Amino acid sequence: MLDGTGDGDGGAAERSRRIFNHILNESNRDDYISHDFFNVQQAAGGLPEGVSFDDFLAMVAGHVRPELEGSGFAEELDDDDFRNGALTFDEVIRRHIDFLNGVVHQAAAGEVHVGLWNLILNARSDDTSIYACYRDFLVDA
Repeated sequence: MLDGTGDGDGGAAERSRRIFNHILNESNRDDYISHDFFNVQQAAGGLPEGVSFDDFLAMVAGHVRPELEGSGFAEELDDDDFRNGALTFDEVIRRHIDFLNGVVHQAAAGEVHVGLWNLILNARSDDTSIYACYRDFLVDA
């Protein structure tokens, strides 16, 4: 369940700061559910034959470090563009959390959605996971 606080700009900025500090330690994981939101939504009916949960997870996972290296954080960016780019990681993570939180608490939640939700919930207790930055965002989940 979402705690209802920190959903505004200040919460996003604080979580983004935590994410960037987190990935400075190379031993910390930088993976998160990020890619292909459409396919995450559409997974309610299960996965295609021959696609395991781990295969699906690899398809929808992103990594903060290479995304930062390949991003447009060029010196000529103005402050607003830099800020918006920096907040994107939190926005994408929260979008998936909000979606999964909504669908897994409905009757007959899909197995894939439940698996992704449980992965996020369990990752919050792993200090090396990006999702450790979301311990305060998700309470009594």
